[in-house]
Amino acid sequence: MEILKQLQLYSRQMPERLALQFEDQRFTYGELQQLIETVAEQLSITPHSKVAVGFHDQAQTLIYYFALLQCEAVPCVMDPKWSEMQRQQILQRYEIEAIIQSDGEVQPTTSSAYRENDEHHKIEGLLHIGFTSGTTGLPKAYYRNEASWLASYRENERLLSPEVQAIVAPGPLAHSLSLYACIYALYSGRTFIGMNHFEPTKMMQSIAEVKAPSALFLVPTMLRYSLHAQWIAEECVDIFTTGDKLPTEIFEQVKDSFHDANIIEFFGTSEASFISYNYNQQAPVRSVGRCFPNVQVELRAQDEAGVGQLFVRSDMTFSGYVGKPVPQAMWIPIGDYASLDEQDHLFLHGRQADRLIIGGRNVYPSEIEAQALTHSDISEVLVIGESHAQFGQIAVMLYVGERTLSYREFRHFMEERCARYQIPSKLLRVAEMDYTASGKIARKRMALAYEEGRLKR
Repeated sequence: MEILKQLQLYSRQMPERLALQFEDQRFTYGELQQLIETVAEQLSITPHSKVAVGFHDQAQTLIYYFALLQCEAVPCVMDPKWSEMQRQQILQRYEIEAIIQSDGEVQPTTSSAYRENDEHHKIEGLLHIGFTSGTTGLPKAYYRNEASWLASYRENERLLSPEVQAIVAPGPLAHSLSLYACIYALYSGRTFIGMNHFEPTKMMQSIAEVKAPSALFLVPTMLRYSLHAQWIAEECVDIFTTGDKLPTEIFEQVKDSFHDANIIEFFGTSEASFISYNYNQQAPVRSVGRCFPNVQVELRAQDEAGVGQLFVRSDMTFSGYVGKPVPQAMWIPIGDYASLDEQDHLFLHGRQADRLIIGGRNVYPSEIEAQALTHSDISEVLVIGESHAQFGQIAVMLYVGERTLSYREFRHFMEERCARYQIPSKLLRVAEMDYTASGKIARKRMALAYEEGRLKR
C-alpha cells in the first residue's frame, strides 16, 4: 500500500521528525514505524481477515490500524463508546473474524473464518471498513479503498496553504474525518495533532507546542466550542470543516478569533467523500460552494425550479456498503435535494427524507433553518414536520436562544425571507439540542422527543 510505503520512507529519511502528538503522547516517524513493526510481528492474523480495532487511546488505535494493514488484514474501525450490545451485534452482522482487546490480545469472534471468495477480498486496495454514525439504528459498515483517499488528498493539497506543516483533528479516529486527516498528515510527511478528549484550550496548547503552521479539520460543533478556548494559537492558518454550513455570524467570529485563518467548508458524506468546497464563503450565501473538479453531478427527477435528487460520481467515493459493494465509477445517491446555478454553485434544499409537503407544496427544512439562523436571538434551529388534517403537514420549528420569541414577532421576521407557506406554524424554544456522534443535530431523535412531549424547555 502507498500509505505504508510512505511511512517506511519517512522513517528512513526523517526519523526524528514528529509524526504524532496526542496530548502528552509524542512519536517521531522513526518511533512510529518501529511500533507498527513490533505490533505487526506480535499479531497472529490471517491475511485479508476482518479485524475490529478501536480504543479510547487514539494513538493505540492508530498503531494497531497500521499494524493490521501491514499484516494484510482489514481494520474495522469501531467506536469505543459503543455499548457492548452494539459491538456484539456489529461483529455478528458483518462477520468480523476477530477483535483486538485493549491489552493487544487478538480475540476470535464467533464469525466463520476467512474464505477466499469473501466479498471484501475482491475490492482492490481496500484500506479499511468504516461505520456510519448510526443515528437511525445500528451503524452501517462501508468499504473505503486507498485510491479514493489518495485522490481526496490531491484535492486537499490544492486548497491547503503551502506553509502548513501540521494537521489537527481533535475528534475520535472512529469518525471518518479525523481518521482521514490523520492518515493525510502521515502520508504527506506532516505532523498529526489529535486528542483523546476534546478540550479547546488543550488543543491550542498542543498546536503551540508543535510550533508549526497548522490546518484544523473539525466539525462545526467543535469549531464553535473552539471559540471558547482561553486563547487561540497563532499557528492556525487553515480551518477545514465539514457538516452543517457555518452561519455568517459564526464564520465572522471564527475569522476574527483565528487571526483571519482561511476557512474552507466541505460538503460531502462518508460514502462520497468530498463533493464541494466553499473557500472563505466566497460562494453565494445559501450555496455549499463549487464541486471539486473531479466530481460529476447529476440532478434527477427535477421539479419546475430545477431542484432534483443529487447523485455524484468521482474517484473519491467509497466502494459500497458491506453486503452491497459498488464499482468505483458508479453514481452515488447522496439523499439530498439540490440545484445548480449558472456558475455551477451547488445549493442544497434538504434531505429527501426530511422534505415536507405542505398543502401540496414541497418545503425543505434546511432552507427555513438557514433563514431562521439569521435572527440574532436564535443560535440553533431545527424544522420538523407534524401531521395536519387540512394541509397534510405543517412545519414546527425548535430552536435554542437567549429568549422566547413571540410567534407574531417571528412570523414578521420570516415574512421578509421566506414564502408564506414556508413559515413554520409552530415555534418551540428548547433548552438544548440532541446531537449525533459526529456533532450534527440528531434530527430524528429530536422529532421523536417532540412527538412524545419529552423536550426540555
